[in-house]
Amino acid sequence: MIERYPRLMRLMHWSAAALIIPTLLIGLALAFKIVRPDSPASDWWTDIHVLLGLSAFVIMLVRVIIALRSAKPPISGTRAEVLVARGAHLALYVLVIALPLSGYAGWIAYGEAPKPFGMPLPNLEPLAAFLQSKKAGEWLWPVHEYAGLGLAALLVIHVTAAFRRSWLARNSDRVDGLNRMRAGPTRPHADHHP
Repeated sequence: MIERYPRLMRLMHWSAAALIIPTLLIGLALAFKIVRPDSPASDWWTDIHVLLGLSAFVIMLVRVIIALRSAKPPISGTRAEVLVARGAHLALYVLVIALPLSGYAGWIAYGEAPKPFGMPLPNLEPLAAFLQSKKAGEWLWPVHEYAGLGLAALLVIHVTAAFRRSWLARNSDRVDGLNRMRAGPTRPHADHHP
């Protein structure tokens, strides 16, 4: 049994966080019209949002593959706490993968793929034709926006829970919360008996 996540999983975790958080903040600023719509600034921030979102999507796909093949430290707590933690992590993974897919599909449902900074991305013609015939753009954008709000809420809960678990484990020899993702060796956990 190990105390911390393996180094590669920690690297993927912090890389994903470094992309997801600004992507989410930019998306919320665009959705709530903090940046004036149809302005050069809005276009620039939209391009950044698309590039960061697609980069986060790729990292999360790689992260899923690594997570399925890596040893992970056990989740401590009651059965209910363990189930909630697993459910929250699954929801985070689903949302972080579904958000870029719904955003991309929303673009092509309106006739063209995004072109961040003029860089054309694949239009996926058969999918585009299907989405356009179903008028999918009308519901994909709201799905994308509500999923973004859901992800923001889950991230707040996730970070709060990590800090809480770190705080509760501060006076013990147990590695928990943020300490499971911080730098340091991944060593086997020694069970302590009185």
